Amino acid sequence: MLVLTALKNWHISSLDVRSAYLYGKLDEEIYMEFPEGFAPPHLKNKVLRLLRALCRLKQAGLTWWNELNESMRELGFERLKTDASLFIYKEGNQIVVAIIYVDDALFCGL
Repeated sequence: MLVLTALKNWHISSLDVRSAYLYGKLDEEIYMEFPEGFAPPHLKNKVLRLLRALCRLKQAGLTWWNELNESMRELGFERLKTDASLFIYKEGNQIVVAIIYVDDALFCGL
């Protein structure tokens, strides 16, 4: 992709999504205890219900990917069937190719 970008003289930019897993919405009920030392005295015997995924949850990667996939679709990108990490946006003679790796993205195009 970088060679194509150089040959076509396309613009290229990248980004890193901070706290990416926190964007994924959980579709099941998951509870956790307060981390040691963080429980307020009046909530010491209570648990927390998670609404968003945390980094070490088994579901975190999938919930983040589903959220990203939906957002890219809403922006007009189409995901390649042969490579799930490539998204393409076409409008007229303009094209943008997005390469996604976990929480990093590379955008190439006119």
